[in-house]
Amino acid sequence: MDYRSVTLKVPQEQFDLVVDRLFGEGALGTEVLEEGREVLFKVYASADFKVPEDLSRFVLAESELKERDWNTEWKKYYRPVKVSGRVWVVPSWEKGKFKEPEGSVVIYIYPGRGFGTGTHETTRLVMRFMEEVLEPGSSFLDVGTGSGILSILAKKLGADRVVACDVQEGVEEEVERNAELSGVSGIEFVQGSVDRVSGTFDVVAANIEKHLLTPLLEEIFRRTEKTAVFSGILRSQREEFLRELERVGFKPVSEMGEGEWLAFLCRK
Repeated sequence: MDYRSVTLKVPQEQFDLVVDRLFGEGALGTEVLEEGREVLFKVYASADFKVPEDLSRFVLAESELKERDWNTEWKKYYRPVKVSGRVWVVPSWEKGKFKEPEGSVVIYIYPGRGFGTGTHETTRLVMRFMEEVLEPGSSFLDVGTGSGILSILAKKLGADRVVACDVQEGVEEEVERNAELSGVSGIEFVQGSVDRVSGTFDVVAANIEKHLLTPLLEEIFRRTEKTAVFSGILRSQREEFLRELERVGFKPVSEMGEGEWLAFLCRK
């Protein structure tokens, strides 16, 4: 079977919507090449795939791929990522080959539709905060779980109850697959946003772009017992986001940055 790759560049704030549209049209996978105010990425699909006409303005190039080329392209840019001193995120095809450092926490991810492969700054920032604050036996809520990477880390760090929620269709299967690859179980999945989740949690994490995250803050506050971690915030959005946090009752106690992105550790 032959495949097609399409290279696109879209404004960062439109990236999620464009990707959803492309998957709806039959895309099989994506590969982010450059991130910033614009996102340069490739879409992989079957040979007869066509980009919707209203999105054609974002297309930079198209090419045909033979099956063996597809496999090479898919894996070329995704390598093991060291998130912190002991946390690693490793692509699924490296399982059994990757030499896990002694005392490390290793998460295996198959890069599918859900966001969170460990290559993005916002994911790494949240994971570092989680490593600081998540205690064994605690409860954890992952809002907008994507690939399930944060929920898997929570389990690896000893969390007892872990709930992952996401509005995107098809995410549950990805979370299950990545959890199995990483050797964890017991992650509860809720289809929908945070308002569909019951109970409260010691730690809540949300790695979501600001325009999507802000409307959820009050509901996240209700679900938080002690600590919340937020990322997906650009440095240019810092002051406005801090005002939103304080408005709903969160007390920011620490922040970290990488590139143009920020993450915040908050107490209730």
